[in-house]
Amino acid sequence: MRRDSHGREGGILRAGYQHLQCWHCSSDTKGAEDFCDTEFKESNIPTDLLAERNLSVIRVCNSTIHSEHERAVCRKTIEEMNGKTVTKRFCYYTNKSDPLDHCNTEIIEKNVRRIFCQDCLSDKCNAAHKHDLNKMAATSITLIIAKIFLA
Repeated sequence: MRRDSHGREGGILRAGYQHLQCWHCSSDTKGAEDFCDTEFKESNIPTDLLAERNLSVIRVCNSTIHSEHERAVCRKTIEEMNGKTVTKRFCYYTNKSDPLDHCNTEIIEKNVRRIFCQDCLSDKCNAAHKHDLNKMAATSITLIIAKIFLA
């Protein structure tokens, strides 16, 4: 695994920037319901079909902005749309000042009820269950605080 200039593992390094890798799928996509539901099942990903169609369920969050105020996150949402529960995983961009659970307060589309939303900051972290995401959020906050005091 590649390490960045601060010794952290993960991501893809391009032009001096660390890019986050996130799972990218939706449970309402035909064929994805076997691996991209509320519980992520990496072993159920149809790798032969993806290779045949030149598709990937991992995306690199490649922001060209590199803003002091914006950051890439991996997001997992569970929403009810017209009576159907849909789980989505994808790259997203937020304000660096927003807490990782900020997406739970965002306004969403009409006829959509958000059941769960969580952002996270490590490679492919949006596969995690809610309990795992809470542990990751606590760890991320601890690391950020430590970095502030050690800088």
